Order: sequence, then C-alpha cells, then structure tokens
Amino acid sequence: MSSQEHSEAVLGRARQHHRRQVNGVLRRPGMYGRDELAERLVLEAMAAVDGSLRRWWAECDRLRERGAFGATGVMGAYRTVLPADGVRDATASVYAEIAHRLGWLDLDRALSDAQWGQLREGIVGWVARDRTVSEVVETFGAPSLWIGATGRLHAKTLAYTTAGRGDDLICFHLGNAVARSAPESDVPGAHPEAVVLAVRHLPGDFPDSFSFTSEGLHRRPTVDQVSPLRSTVWIFQGDRARHAAGVFDTREAGLAWAAAHHVTGTLAEYPHGGSYDVAVTEGRFTPSRAHHGTADHVATFSPGLRHIHLTTGHPDQ
Repeated sequence: MSSQEHSEAVLGRARQHHRRQVNGVLRRPGMYGRDELAERLVLEAMAAVDGSLRRWWAECDRLRERGAFGATGVMGAYRTVLPADGVRDATASVYAEIAHRLGWLDLDRALSDAQWGQLREGIVGWVARDRTVSEVVETFGAPSLWIGATGRLHAKTLAYTTAGRGDDLICFHLGNAVARSAPESDVPGAHPEAVVLAVRHLPGDFPDSFSFTSEGLHRRPTVDQVSPLRSTVWIFQGDRARHAAGVFDTREAGLAWAAAHHVTGTLAEYPHGGSYDVAVTEGRFTPSRAHHGTADHVATFSPGLRHIHLTTGHPDQ
C-alpha cells in the first residue's frame, strides 16, 4: 500500500468514526449533555474530516438568519415554542436537518416523494385535534429519525424525510404524557402517552414554521416564562459546608426540601454550563481587566443569579 493509499484509508476510517458519532448524538442527545454543545462539536468535527467546513459555517449562518439561533443557541429559540421537557430533543432535530443536507444523516426510513408530499400537505388538518405518539406512527409509519426516549410516556421528536438532501425534515415534537385531566381533550386519558405539541414543517423564518395542537398551545411557554435564565438549577450549600448538599430543578423544590430538613445555608440559582461563559454570552458580564477569563477567575466566578439565605429551613426576612 502506498503512502497515499494509506492516508486515504486513515481518512476514510476517520469519516466513518465521526459519522457514527453524528448519528449517535442526534438520536439520543440527552446522553451527551443538557445543551447543544455536543451537536455543534460533533458536526463541526465531521465537517472538518469531510472537507465541508465552509458549508457547515454557512448552515450556522443560515440558522441565525432564520431566527433559529440566538444568544442561547437553538435551545433558546425552542424555549419560546415548547415546554422544557421537549426542548432538548427538538433542538437536535435542527442539527439533524443540517446533517441531512450535508449527507451525514443515516435514515432509519426514507419516505418516497409521494409519501413526503402527502404528509406535508396534510399536517395542518391532522393537528386540528390532539394526537399521541402511537397515532403519529400508525398514521405516517416509522419515522426517518427517532430522537429521544423510546418509551411511550416521555418527550421526544419524530422526524420524517426522503433520501433527497434537498428535502427538509418534518418534525413532530411531543411532550410528556398528559398530566392534566381535561374533559375537552381528545387525548385518551386511560392510556397516557407522549402527546404531539407542535410540528415543524413550514418554510421561512423559524418562529413561523410550526403548526400546534390544542395541547401544544396550552403548554406553550408564555412571554413571562421565556428567559435566558430558564435553563437553570438551584443548589443548596450549608453555611459551614465545603460542598453542595442538594440540586433542584426549581426554586420551589429546593425550598420544600430545605423546609422538610430544617437546614441553614444558601439556595442559589446556577445556569447550566460554566457560570462565566453563560454570563458573558448573555451580556451580564463584560471582561474588562487582564485577569478576567483566566483559569483562577473562571474557577471562582459567581453565577450572579438569584439566591436565598435560609435559617432552619425558612427564608431570612
């Protein structure tokens, strides 16, 4: 084998490796982290070994132009559309669409042109009533890409497309099984399943690309709920403790735990990711001195978000 043949063989194996990584992260994004950094790193690495970096960068620019990528990435755009439980998998579907256009997405099933056209034309009428994950699969067949949990109860995104790279993904975004009992709901209550909240299928700007079910409109975040700080956790640390004693998804959960155990300390809000990086991205901190951004500074950086001091489980007045 010549040196050129050896180099080509090595590059081929690298492409295969990165392609497997791309398809892995796009199917189970939650296993790779709570934000979309994994998708961006893996797809950019794929672009590098594929000689497609310029095309990848152009796709990233296109996301911004369409309003699908903001200060907090694609997840930030989806937080205006879906409740928190559906955002992570939905975000991966946007990167899956890029992977499909660039020829890296391995489809589980490719629709024919006729099937894809029929699906696209019938979406608006189909979501006129609430639907479950079983109804999606029964009506349209197995998806081209199943993103997220395979169980019937939990949030996920099912995407449909053809083998043609020019065809977009039609993405069904589903939320957790119905938690409320509403007599007017069309979703069966005896056998709860993940329910369709929205379908991303329309061309043009990202905010205008969705059709919603009534359940999706009911669960859609309000303006007051949409915030860059929404993706946070609450951490409790005792007054004399060296380490945190509890992590909670909401302030209310942290306060309830503190009251139950009569603990004294601070319950503080932290963003997902590095506190320094998030503060800079959101414009809450602007580096202005030589030591800003150094290892020591980043390691001791305060999140600068809300905090509550508690004494024997009760907030101080």
